[in-house]
Amino acid sequence: MQDYSTSSLTRSEQLLDLLRKDIIVGLIAAGERITEESLAERYGLSRTPVREALRVLAREGLLSYTPRHGYLVETIDIAEMDDLYAVRIAIEEQAALRIATTGEYSTLNNLLEYWGEMPDAVAHGNLNLVFADEHFHETLAAASNSSVLTPMLQTINRRLHALRARDFIDDAERVRLTFDQHAAILRALLRKETELARAMLRAHILESHTYVRDRFLRERGDQP
Repeated sequence: MQDYSTSSLTRSEQLLDLLRKDIIVGLIAAGERITEESLAERYGLSRTPVREALRVLAREGLLSYTPRHGYLVETIDIAEMDDLYAVRIAIEEQAALRIATTGEYSTLNNLLEYWGEMPDAVAHGNLNLVFADEHFHETLAAASNSSVLTPMLQTINRRLHALRARDFIDDAERVRLTFDQHAAILRALLRKETELARAMLRAHILESHTYVRDRFLRERGDQP
């Protein structure tokens, strides 16, 4: 699995990481229009790495692009978030059910090599860990051998990406829990305890939803 630490990032990758975090924590506000020129001036860089970073963030779903209007920071409302999480739970429970019949256990073992023990590099929270988390859930969907579940989950993950990254910002306990829960789900699937794995997946996703939802509302000023 890809190394999701930030210790060896290039200057362009560091800019991408910084831009991503500034959007997620709200330093660049939802709905704000941003340009290559303003960001190049803000970060003291040429427009070339800024241009590439904007393209990557648009592919990730953090930004939207409209010709002649440029880039806007994507927005999401609480009702849409709740609906997306509900659909996500249904997809992932179905994937777990189907894995029991596909025999894709080498895939599960490969995932367990990463999630079985938390690397020191991510012990204190790592914004990029959201990609590893998405990889985990999308790989489980792919292991179901369904032509429908994986692309559906990928679409949902792109829409939730900015919000789900809140799971891993400066919160070592959330990171530790994610590793522990992922490992427990994989071990249950490997033991063919399908119903237990489904229940664990559901609880894991609901816990993430609650955490992200509460943080989103606090940042919006709707909770003390």
